[in-house]
Amino acid sequence: MGAEQVRVREPILDKSGVYHYRRRIPDDVRRALRELDAAAGAGSRRQDKREEKKRLGRDKARAEAAWEKYDREVEARWAQLRQGRIRGLSLVQIQALAGDIYRRWLNGYHPARFHAGISAGVALGLMEEIDGEQPRQVTKPIDDDAALESLHGYHVDAVLAARGLIVNSHARWHLIQAAQRAAKHACRAALKKINGDLRPDPDENLYPAWPDPETTTLSGLCASWVRARPTAKPDTHAAFKACIDKFIAFVGHDEVAKVSADDIRGWIRYLKEKQGLSDVRIKDGYFAAIKTVFNSARKHGLISTNPCDTVNPDGEPLPRTREKDLRDSEIYAILKASLTPNAQVCEDVANTRRWVPWLIAYSGARVAEITRLESKHIIFEAGVWGIDIQRSKNGRPRIVPVHRHLIEQGFLEFVRSREGLPLFFGKEKLKEAKLTIHKTRAEGLAEWAREVAGIEPGTVAPNHGWRHRFKTECRRVGMDREVRLYIQGHAFKMEGEKYGFFPIGITAAWMELFPSYVVSGKSLHVERPAGNDVIARAIALLQRERTPLDKPKAA
Repeated sequence: MGAEQVRVREPILDKSGVYHYRRRIPDDVRRALRELDAAAGAGSRRQDKREEKKRLGRDKARAEAAWEKYDREVEARWAQLRQGRIRGLSLVQIQALAGDIYRRWLNGYHPARFHAGISAGVALGLMEEIDGEQPRQVTKPIDDDAALESLHGYHVDAVLAARGLIVNSHARWHLIQAAQRAAKHACRAALKKINGDLRPDPDENLYPAWPDPETTTLSGLCASWVRARPTAKPDTHAAFKACIDKFIAFVGHDEVAKVSADDIRGWIRYLKEKQGLSDVRIKDGYFAAIKTVFNSARKHGLISTNPCDTVNPDGEPLPRTREKDLRDSEIYAILKASLTPNAQVCEDVANTRRWVPWLIAYSGARVAEITRLESKHIIFEAGVWGIDIQRSKNGRPRIVPVHRHLIEQGFLEFVRSREGLPLFFGKEKLKEAKLTIHKTRAEGLAEWAREVAGIEPGTVAPNHGWRHRFKTECRRVGMDREVRLYIQGHAFKMEGEKYGFFPIGITAAWMELFPSYVVSGKSLHVERPAGNDVIARAIALLQRERTPLDKPKAA
């Protein structure tokens, strides 16, 4: 076990009674530091070192608090180095850091300190010589860069470390030059105070506050938007963040102040021409996300204008060449293939291909709602087997009756074989912070269905087409509008429709009218029950033998 793994996570006390922070720098971080040194200019302070050290004082309680704070800063710098997040600095950031340096110098020459005036005067003279503001007596022109590094390198490193920043050599040199100006300013202000002028420095406002990433960066605005909507679905949060991240990658920066309407237009052209995305997807997805984040920031007073206001992307859908339903031939090909053993794939994928097409065909559910099911979600309620869909796209949980044909095929026996497990993926996936395997299963099923049914890309979505076909069949049997909306998990538009509940006894009676897909022949046969007397069928349903929950009837 290495020293880093067993390191002491507390201040180290030396023989003189002073506490210190000491931590060995890992090899991978040192490699990144050596790369920084190689890229740095002559005379720059070396970044590579074996150990991270800091003096924490003699008070134990203060030292412990300082240790925790400094350790977080160290971890942040190491994380940036490991990820290659070496950055430049904006003018505002350089001036804000220069303000930190100004205050460090000013505090070092407090009027109460002995010889503060002499020290400030000597330091000011050295810096004025370097800048050609007085004749040279101590410094030499050939040593100016090294002199600047010697005077300001420590302070520059300190303020960067305090912000957790790792910058490139170009940005660091600009900060060294800003530190020179700020240090001279501090020396002159200190000399005024030492000479009795105790008025506040009128030029201290030269240094802006450090830009708050929550209000000055696109990623910060997006994070604020996410926090302001805790009830929104995690998928929505993730989708918005993904859009913002892609825009940041496109424009090459994360600064709100630099974003223009032309940047937005250029991004839209890029998504359309280079990524091949449709106008509707761009307008209702990518553009809508960034516009919403900007609107939220403006509403909360973080920005005054939204660069999206003058941008109007095209939003016409692509011309449709066919209906969105799956056709009989496609249904036949997919369902027929589902009954063929899939020995070339793992058990979970084989189970997905075997059962999910039938489940979405007979429920009209979204495919990801089905692929995330666990055995506990197949329930016995009021004498009817149902699918307890607890997670849905629009947050509408519901219980959908299990179609009679699924029971005839042995679906309940399959569920029993997965007792205590997800139906279509391993149980270990449930421990992941964010479940994504159900989406992977859905995407893989779509590719497989497209292949076996010969569905051309851009014509019909092989998974979503089942939802359209389900609605078509519901209309054929005259299914109650509210019932079919509920079964498919659609949102109700009218206020009165939102009242009440849909017991499974009601929805199951209607599902008795839903047809069965028969693929035993050479083409699809849709077996539709005769008659549409809902009351008679409901009575017949309730008079059926009720199968106990723990003993599902075999097919």
